[in-house]
Amino acid sequence: MCDYALAPVEQVVNEMDRKWGVDRLPELVSVETAMKFGSAVAKMNKAVEDEDVEQCRVRAEVVVRGFRAMDAEAERLGAQKASQDVWEVEVDGKVYAVMKDARAWQAVKEGRDDVEVITLREVALAYKFFKDSKAGEFEQAVKNEFASAEMITLGGKVFDDSIPF
Repeated sequence: MCDYALAPVEQVVNEMDRKWGVDRLPELVSVETAMKFGSAVAKMNKAVEDEDVEQCRVRAEVVVRGFRAMDAEAERLGAQKASQDVWEVEVDGKVYAVMKDARAWQAVKEGRDDVEVITLREVALAYKFFKDSKAGEFEQAVKNEFASAEMITLGGKVFDDSIPF
């Protein structure tokens, strides 16, 4: 029964995560508000741990009100909502959406089962891995000779000749 008492909490968590970014709302309000909210969550978690159904209901209602209060405070303070900016690119028939703000993944992914959502950080890490590879060395050699060169595909071909790029 505690699980069902917490259903409204889950609903408001999803709503706030889509609006402000995953787990971001407490960062956008005053320390005092965030501390009050943390206390409310701790009390709710204790009620769940104790399997106290009535306290779960009461504490869940307090947490929902806490989310609403933080939402209103963040709005009043002019906090910036999670950016849903994405850059989409198609590669070999697959669409990739590169997110600017990783904490907005729920809103970006919602209703987009055909798109693989990745973060800008993941792109940078993959590119760093590529740059540190032999293929990355070849790419750099080509760009050193032809400044406007752009990589348009990565193939599995290995050229065994004396040209150093």
